Amino acid sequence: MKPSTAVTVTRYTAILVIGLAMGLPLFYLFSSSLMTPQDVSAYPPHLVPPEFRWANFTDAYDFLGARTIANSFIYSFGIVILQLCIALPAGFALAKVRFRGSRALLVFFAIPMFLPNNVVLVPLYVVTNELGLIGSYAGLILPIVGRTAFATLLFRQFFLTLPDGLIDAAKLDRAGWFRIVRHVAVPLSGPAVAAYASITFLNSWNDFIWPLVAAPGDDYRVMTVALAPLAYQEGLSNVPPNVGMAAAVISVIPVLLVFVFTQRWYIQGVVGTGTDNT
Repeated sequence: MKPSTAVTVTRYTAILVIGLAMGLPLFYLFSSSLMTPQDVSAYPPHLVPPEFRWANFTDAYDFLGARTIANSFIYSFGIVILQLCIALPAGFALAKVRFRGSRALLVFFAIPMFLPNNVVLVPLYVVTNELGLIGSYAGLILPIVGRTAFATLLFRQFFLTLPDGLIDAAKLDRAGWFRIVRHVAVPLSGPAVAAYASITFLNSWNDFIWPLVAAPGDDYRVMTVALAPLAYQEGLSNVPPNVGMAAAVISVIPVLLVFVFTQRWYIQGVVGTGTDNT
């Protein structure tokens, strides 16, 4: 039975109101990034800049620095690529290879997903520090790469949908497991890879706690750590609020671009796994 016109109007009105409420902070972020410091602090606040100040973005770029921006890309893409190399064959093995203890191993993979990040933070730091990796790209990326529970289970669920006939046909051609993964499983896993890459990139880009403790210096600092002092109360930060807003916009643009181009796979991945966290 089709919903009545009143129900349809109410539904779309509610969606419009919620959309505007959720989009208003993002709109104000872009708007205030073009204001003067006096306009950002004005009351009542301006929704549109009385005077567009594009120099805020050059000041914000000078504040962040090219090294910090590059570090964010290296951190995010490094986690995505290395986790992909581990989780893709591991998910295939859990889905298609019959061996004793596979169910127990599956439970072992699922347990880390239920542990809060803060619980494992101290042990992770101690081990990384003992290995002498604190303050390096290896210490920044590798401890997070080891947490592949989400990616492994995501790929396992995808490979369960692959027909066993494809695997059997490859075996008849005397293909080993490595060749089957490389020439059969990987070429067919495009949607799962896209869902995983979009979710993991967004989470890695927004990660704050681990980059803060693993890279205390400026050489390996990422943008979330660089932007944190801008959240201090007025007078405690030496960066004007309009420049801080412009720096926040610079940090948001890659995330928005990734979400716009991969939103279909991102939503499929979140719905398919029932989680939004690595």
